[in-house]
Amino acid sequence: MTLKEHEQELADINIFFATAKFPEFPFHLNKYMILHNPEQFVEQKIVEIQKYQGSDIVRDYRFKHLRELKELILKNNNA
Repeated sequence: MTLKEHEQELADINIFFATAKFPEFPFHLNKYMILHNPEQFVEQKIVEIQKYQGSDIVRDYRFKHLRELKELILKNNNA
């Protein structure tokens, strides 16, 4: 993804998480991570992405956990 595509995804993520209904926490994001404060987690990841000025590949990887969380929320809301 290019910088412009990442900027658009970040804007979309900001909108999504502003109104997202998180599962009761703590909850498993994946087999390695348990989230105790998902709002703080999202804010922290967004700040990290905004500050990062390096390669598109690494920036894309920084979106990984936010994408996982979004997928988990969408899956739970459709269940």
